[in-house]
Amino acid sequence: MNAIEYNRGTHDINDVLTQLKGLVLVQPILEARGVSREELERHIDEIDRVRARLADLVRSSGGGVESAAA
Repeated sequence: MNAIEYNRGTHDINDVLTQLKGLVLVQPILEARGVSREELERHIDEIDRVRARLADLVRSSGGGVESAAA
């Protein structure tokens, strides 16, 4: 992996991580506002999808932080 690929991978991971953080922070707000169970389940499904995407990106980066420190 060269520096350009590493930077792009890191950028992608940061983008997905930011998306995940936003989704997780919004969940209690949705619950407090009393959204339907169906809407809340769709939101939770999206959190799960983004978590899986983040895991894939970290795996494909060759170890993420550990490989960057080497």
